[in-house]
Amino acid sequence: MSAHPVFHPGSYTPEADEKVCDCAAEHRRIDVAGHLFPAIPPGCLGREWRVTPEADYPGKSLSSI
Repeated sequence: MSAHPVFHPGSYTPEADEKVCDCAAEHRRIDVAGHLFPAIPPGCLGREWRVTPEADYPGKSLSSI
């Protein structure tokens, strides 16, 4: 089981933070709370988005990502 929750394209983002897809390339994006997760990028083998481990550090602001 993953230490970080996963989110599917089309679901709502619970909070603003950086997410990565679950493929080896780890495509990154920053999401705003309440927005819908986008589709996985074209050509990507991933199926889900997850919070980046760096986003777990308290006090880290999105401006520093």
